[in-house]
Amino acid sequence: MKIATFEMRRFLLIPVTCLLMVLMAMSTTQVNAQTIKLPSDLSVGNDPKQGTSTSTGSTLFCAAASGFTLKSTTADNSVTPAVNYTSWAWSELDPAGTAGALPAGTATATNEKLVVTSATPGWHTYQVIASTGTAGCPADPVLFTVFVLPDLSITSSIDPSTPSLTYCAASGAPTGANAITLKSAVSFATALRTITGLRSLAVTNFDLTYVWTKEDLATGTKTTVGTNAATYTVDDAASSTGGAEKKYKYSVQVAYTMKTCGTYTATTQYNSTDATITVTPKPGAPTITIE
Repeated sequence: MKIATFEMRRFLLIPVTCLLMVLMAMSTTQVNAQTIKLPSDLSVGNDPKQGTSTSTGSTLFCAAASGFTLKSTTADNSVTPAVNYTSWAWSELDPAGTAGALPAGTATATNEKLVVTSATPGWHTYQVIASTGTAGCPADPVLFTVFVLPDLSITSSIDPSTPSLTYCAASGAPTGANAITLKSAVSFATALRTITGLRSLAVTNFDLTYVWTKEDLATGTKTTVGTNAATYTVDDAASSTGGAEKKYKYSVQVAYTMKTCGTYTATTQYNSTDATITVTPKPGAPTITIE
């Protein structure tokens, strides 16, 4: 009986262990696949070794405005009375995660402050070691991590196989195989700086907003026709209203959901030129006279 009980426990232990491993793997996959919508999505418990040092957005910057100042405390407050620090040694982690020299011309350390005038897109982890006494006895190093969003590069196009960019208003916009579908493609304008241990990110990891705009070339009037989708299919309803033929151009504006960093816009192309969609109103019926 005892042997049977032992065998049963061993039999149960193996599947449970495997199940735990599978669940852990699934959890890791879900974290890696997480769509980044909020500044807090770049923070992992405010741990600078795993993400940004805050979850409030104060450590998230746009490429065009990536200047900030870091300030160390000036005294060791873990003891009473507090002991003032006498020096601070600042450094930045390189892509391998090793503390190295500050980037020349863009980061300047003065005692307890580090002034960064511009940081390149991607991860940046800074380290400070504060010391006390005339012997300069160092405390443990402290890390601080920020993230700089890169500019976006946008293109928009209509598949060259689309039969025609013209249609009669009385029939409405073409559908099915003849539909006029506008597509956008988004990429980082520059490569991201990486650091070992921090997430490797692609543009597909970020939640983006899309706004499609239609411009009347005769009047210059612009109208929003689609939002929150990377594609837009022209869907004008049938109209029997007469008038002159109209020509339109379309464009798309893309932005990060988590932070407004700028206007990234592309005019839709067709065979490498600005796509012009022509709509011909239904003409009035002619009259017949006898001569």
